[in-house]
Formats: sequence, structure tokens, C-alpha cells
Amino acid sequence: MQTAQATANPRLQLTGRAVFLVSGGIDSPVAASMLIRKGMAPVFVYFDNYPLCDQAAEGIACETVNRVCRFHEVNGVNFYSVPHSPDLEQIVTSCPEKYSCILSRRLMFRIAEKIGIHENCNAIVTGDAIGQKASQTLQNITATDCVMERLAVLRPLVGMNKLDIERYAKRIGTFEISTKPGVATCGVPTRNPSTNARRIRLEEAEARLDLPTMISNAFKNARVLHL
Repeated sequence: MQTAQATANPRLQLTGRAVFLVSGGIDSPVAASMLIRKGMAPVFVYFDNYPLCDQAAEGIACETVNRVCRFHEVNGVNFYSVPHSPDLEQIVTSCPEKYSCILSRRLMFRIAEKIGIHENCNAIVTGDAIGQKASQTLQNITATDCVMERLAVLRPLVGMNKLDIERYAKRIGTFEISTKPGVATCGVPTRNPSTNARRIRLEEAEARLDLPTMISNAFKNARVLHL
């Protein structure tokens, strides 16, 4: 994989380099915009759940990223599309169903960290806001972040409400894109997801998975688009 350096708007003073996790939904483009505005040079990572989600989802995510980059006059950006459905299938078949979503998140963070280290990044940025989803309770956020070894996790939307996020998305022009049919879903059919997962239980479940191989294969098989 080749690493490309983003060319930032000269009016922005660079403060670091980060992996921005994007789904094509409303929240992640807003989180990206807020920290690019603060001078963070972006590398975008999208986890592709197809065929467990709509085939249009990747294109929608890429379109939101392009819109954010145009808004902030940033170019030369890498967009990683990581195949994630094989990992989801392993998680669903090997681990307790109630932990599927957070186990998927923990794996995505590990993969994103590997990409971030490869791209000389200092942090990972997500569009999480407290309480919006089962994976975004304070307990589950803590249980996810603890897998990180070298990079910080930044959540610029953590205390915002949905209406504020939507207003920001409309201002930067991503709201209409993010509400198109086909936006990516989690892909994990969990009926009663755990909202208070204990670290020891998650580690017991992960012992059933070959995490090093899953991380290595995801990194190796990622497609890199240069935007």
C-alpha cells in the first residue's frame, strides 16, 4: 500500500494526522469536518459490510468524504475500504450474539489503528455521541477504547444531540447524501445487544477468534482510493 499525504487548505494550520472512521451516515462526516477545521490531516477508513448491507453504501460513504474534502479544500486524501463482512460472519457464528456489535467495533478499532500506524497518524476519530446506539453507552465506549495500544481516540460529537449534528451536516452539505437509501448499517443482526459489556467477557469471546489473522487480512485486502 502506498501512503499519500493530504494537501490541506493553506489557511488551516496542521495540528496532526488522524484516521477518520466513516460510515456514510450523518454523524461521521460531521466529526471529520469539525477536526479537519481544527487542522487535522485526514485518512478515511470505511468498513464494507457488503453483502450484509446495501451495495450502494460504499459509494455513499465515499461521496460524503468527497463533500467534506471539497468544503475544507483538502485533496490528496487516502480512503481505505476494508472488507468487513467475513469478520462479521466469524463473530456472529463464534461469539455470543449480545456482544456481536461491540466485538465488531473492537476489531474495527484494531484494524484502524494498524492503518493509522502505517499512515503515521496520531489518533482515530469517530462520530460517536453518548447514548445514540448500544455501542455508544459510556460503558461500551470504554470497553472499545481499551483495545487501543498506540493511538488516541477522539470523539468531537460526544456531547452533541442529534438535531445539532443534523444542522451541522446540512451546513457542510453532507446531510442530503447521508440520508440517501442504502446507507451502511451495522450488519450484525443483534436482537438484545449488551449495553454494559464487561471487558473480561469480551476477551473470553475474542479468544474464540483468530484476531491477528483477521487484522492482517483486513489490512492486506483493503482497497485504497486516492481522493
